[in-house]
Amino acid sequence: MKLKISSAIISTLLLAGQASAITLYEDEQNKFDVGGVFVLDAFQPVWGEDDIFSATRSILNLGFERQLQDGWTLDAKFEWDQFLNNPTSGSSNFRNRLGYVTINNDELGSLRFGKQWSAYHDVARYMDNLIIIDPDATPIYSEGTDGGFAATGRGDNLVAYRYSNSGVNVSAHYGFTSNGESGSFEDENNQVQSDTVKRDYNYALSTSYDFDSGLSLGVAYLENKVEVAQASEVNGLEDGDKQTALTVGGQYVAGGLKVAAVYTKGENIHKAGLQGGPRAEWADANAVDVYAHYAFGSGLRPYAYASHVDFDGENGVDGDRQVYAVGLSYAFTPKTVLSFEAKRNELNEFSGEPGRTDNGGGFNFAYVF
Repeated sequence: MKLKISSAIISTLLLAGQASAITLYEDEQNKFDVGGVFVLDAFQPVWGEDDIFSATRSILNLGFERQLQDGWTLDAKFEWDQFLNNPTSGSSNFRNRLGYVTINNDELGSLRFGKQWSAYHDVARYMDNLIIIDPDATPIYSEGTDGGFAATGRGDNLVAYRYSNSGVNVSAHYGFTSNGESGSFEDENNQVQSDTVKRDYNYALSTSYDFDSGLSLGVAYLENKVEVAQASEVNGLEDGDKQTALTVGGQYVAGGLKVAAVYTKGENIHKAGLQGGPRAEWADANAVDVYAHYAFGSGLRPYAYASHVDFDGENGVDGDRQVYAVGLSYAFTPKTVLSFEAKRNELNEFSGEPGRTDNGGGFNFAYVF
């Protein structure tokens, strides 16, 4: 017997990083949810090489909501994940994904405080669909983490306002201080020291419109000013530099079909080079990516992705990079999904280096509880 699952449910569950929840308690004023995802995955960055990493993890979230009076509500959400082998967090395998408190009003919108999805992500999410790799041209996770420092993804230390009415969506956030990447340098005594990039301030604005037909169009702007106290630069970022992204995009969702395209003009917001390549600096670029999938009622969902990042030559970083990915997901049940994904990276004339390519891929198994 074929499994009948709505395409909306499939599309949501296939994003393994988005944990679901069930209601444990609810009365006229209060509501308490708990939920999460168990994820088993493995990825080989380059076919034919020995490096294989696994980010097997479990995600847990707790949600609270209280109805106040005159259309006001108060909610809070906390979410963590525990890695068995985290390739990006160093010695710590426990990570806070979300932690925020929100004040909502039916007519005025919402004000949210804490670690949360950023206002920039409200438009950039059009491209936040891949299972194994991250989108490249839309710089949601350019840091190699969750986009917390630049606040392109789950931003650290944000206060955000959101308002939606009749298809119009408006959001803005301001980000307080946060720590980013660390780098090393030699002091006046030729001793190796370390320095950490800090956030001076961060803000983003976005607006979008959702048509009844399933088409959504949006634009977002983000600016992240950094501080580098001692080193001359850390991975291309100098004291007082700004990371900026102007992103314009759209998506069309109808039945099981989703198609999305996004363009970003970025300053110091894209990482240059291939994974393990000659440079790992932040750089200026013009970038575009496209994505499409179709979720069948049987539980199958094939998808494809392509991106092009053109580095503009600032600070000697030029050339271009393409990423191509294809995948296939299958939902055995509404809460059990297996995905396979393959990718190809191409780097052309990058800062005088010969062109390079690599191919890789992996699998992801997600169980929603």
